[in-house]
This record gives sequence, structure tokens and C-alpha cells, in this order.
Amino acid sequence: MIIDANDEDVVGASRHLGRPSIDSAAHAQDIFLARQPLLNRDQHLVAYELLFRSGNHDEARFSDGHAATATVISHAFSHLGIASALGLYRAFINVDKDFLHDDAILLMPPEKVVIEVLEGSLVTPDVVARCAALKEMGYTLALDDFSRVTDDYAPLLPLSTIIKVDITLVAPGDLPGLVAQLRPLVPQLLAEKVETSEDFQRCYELGFDLFQGYYFARPKIIAGRRLMPTQMTTLQLISMLARDAETKEIETTLKGDPALSVSMLRLVNSVAMGHRANISSMRQAVIILGRQQFSRWLQLLLYADTSDGGVSPLLIMAALRGRFAELIAERCCPGDARMKDSAYMVGILSLTPALLGQTMEAVLASLNLSLPIQDALLKQKGILGAILELFDLLESGVVPARQDCLQRLPQLDVEHLNVCHAEALAWASQIELDRG
Repeated sequence: MIIDANDEDVVGASRHLGRPSIDSAAHAQDIFLARQPLLNRDQHLVAYELLFRSGNHDEARFSDGHAATATVISHAFSHLGIASALGLYRAFINVDKDFLHDDAILLMPPEKVVIEVLEGSLVTPDVVARCAALKEMGYTLALDDFSRVTDDYAPLLPLSTIIKVDITLVAPGDLPGLVAQLRPLVPQLLAEKVETSEDFQRCYELGFDLFQGYYFARPKIIAGRRLMPTQMTTLQLISMLARDAETKEIETTLKGDPALSVSMLRLVNSVAMGHRANISSMRQAVIILGRQQFSRWLQLLLYADTSDGGVSPLLIMAALRGRFAELIAERCCPGDARMKDSAYMVGILSLTPALLGQTMEAVLASLNLSLPIQDALLKQKGILGAILELFDLLESGVVPARQDCLQRLPQLDVEHLNVCHAEALAWASQIELDRG
């Protein structure tokens, strides 16, 4: 992730403007958030790299990078509650050498962030002293975009916990030697820009501790995966609930998958559900849970990694999309429960092609879904399609403030968009906590 305060869309056309203070820029509230997972060797989620964007191009733009960085950090941690939205996980945040000396960096709680020092930064005695002071305050430091060992960075190595190696900047034949050089210098090595399964396997065999890249962060990460029996049953049940099947038919399908049946019984009897009933049949469990809750649980369960109890990044992405879509629909169509439920389903099901290794057309052929939901998933049509397009933009780091999809959503402005996104991040983090 990059806090992209130096992007041309933020600073390019207005370099003649004076530097605004944090307070003078804060009223715009145009802060957009995205998260990219960082995983360990077991492919379990351990942290996120945060992506921030400033989005209203009608407002004054920043004349230098660290002023913008200070503003977005202030918004994110003070106003949007990202510290709580991160749940158990930390945020990796890039800062340049100027921002290292800005007191705004102290807005970030040390236990929640890893400060990434850009490899292109000039290492001066002041930079080294500041990094040492931040480490003394409890901050974890990482060296970002590393591709070679140089004498310039020697003073920072004892202060760093993590080195992030950009594997696209290192020739394949040189990577083993670089890893051998770096291994004795810092506790952890992170391979970034891991794009393919081959990249991951190569870095894994070289002994990298952490991994980041589109191979993990984008839905294609598990394309072609063979469905486990519970996943096939889950998909069948989602289809049954969508066509309002009889409870007896649902019960029969549940009985064919003991693992899923046990999970459902645990859910019904959980403190979170508020029930401590003596369940005598799966039919009773379905009735107590309720069809809406049952459907939503199944949609999330579809993405769960049941092999080793780890948290699946795809599960969290699906949960985030579902909750975000639901909140936006609630804002745009107040009082329309059907639209709210449909939006949640669109968000959750938007990642099923990655899960099942099929096209969206093939996935929808097995589900009896309403036409608006199908049009949204296939063509991004209607309000549901606009919500899905909006999240796609946010997830890819594109500023959505001037996009057509935002204009297609009544009663939604940038401020409400930010609030909905922050609430969805918190929801997804709670899913992580519950499964972690």
C-alpha cells in the first residue's frame, strides 16, 4: 500500500498553491480507503497495507506529499476509526523522509501500525535519529521497496524489523543471493508484488516470512479451486433459499452434510444469536435462525477456509463487500428491506467466480436469483450494479468522487460514502475476530 499523497491527481496541477494546514484541508472529508492483505507462510492474514486517496478535485491540492499524508492519517485514525476497524491486525503505512519528522505521525497508535520507510528516501543522520526515536516510542519500522543492499541503508538496518523486497525489481537469478544477504540483518523478510503462484512458491522456498501482492489480494487467488463437500452443500442451500424452498427440503439437504449441520447448530446456540434452546431437529434450527440470517451465514461460510481454521482473505473481502453494499443501499433506498437484502447478496456473490473457478454466468446458472441481482453481477446495471462498481473502484484505489456510478446512487455523497466504507471495514474486522 501507498499513501499516495504524491500522485499527480493530488498535487500535479496545483504546485503553485501554498501548503494548506491539516485543519484547512480537513473539511472536505474526501478520504477513501482500501486494504491489501499481508499473509504469513501458512497464508494466514497477519496485517493490511492501507491505501488512502484524497478525492475532491475541486478542493485545493497539496503542494507537498507529507502534508497530504498527514491529512489522510488524521482523517483515517481520528475520524473514521480505522484503529478499531483493523481488529487484531496492524496497518502498514508508507511515509517519506519529510513525514517522518511531522508530529502527525504520532496520531497513529504504535501497536496498530508498521511505518514503512521508502527505500528511495535519503538516509541522513536526522532520518536515522528520527527512526531510532520512533522505535523507542514503540513503533515497528520496515524498509520498503528494497531491491539491493547498499552502504547508505546500513544505519537503518538495526532499527528495522522488516525488509520488504520488491521481487519485480530483482532479477530471478539474483533473488537467492539478496535473501542470503538480508536474512542475518533483520528478523523478517517480506516479498511484495507477488503476482502468481509461481512467485509465491519461489519466495516461499527462499524462506520469506511474509507475502503481499495481487496473487493474494485479488479474487483470482484461488481460481480453479475444487469445492469441498460443505461448500457444494452451501451453494445448494443458497439457491434453495433464493427460490423460497420448503423447510423440509432445506432440512434434507442439511442432513447430507454433517459438518455443516454441526456448524449451524453451534451458530443457533451461540451467545451472539441470543438463543440457548434445546434443538431437536435441523428443521427447528432453521426456523429459530430465520431464513434471512441463515442465508447471510451461508453466503459468508461459502468463502471460509475450513482446512486449518485460518482466516481466508477471500472471506474477509466478501464480508466487506456485502456489508458495504448493504449500508449503501440503506442510505440510497431507506425503508426498502428487499433492496438492502439484495445489495448484501450482490456484494457477497460478486467474488464467487474466484471461489469456484467459474465465470459469473456459470455461477448464476446454478442459482435462482432475481433479475436485478443478475443484471448487477453480470452487467453492473441498476442501483445494485452501481454499488458494485463503486466498491470495485474503492478496492482498486481509484478516486470515485467523479465517477458515473456515484451519480447513479441517490442521496449518497462523499461524506456518507466514507462513513459506509469505514463501517464496512469494522464489520469485516469483526468477522476476522470471530474466526481468528
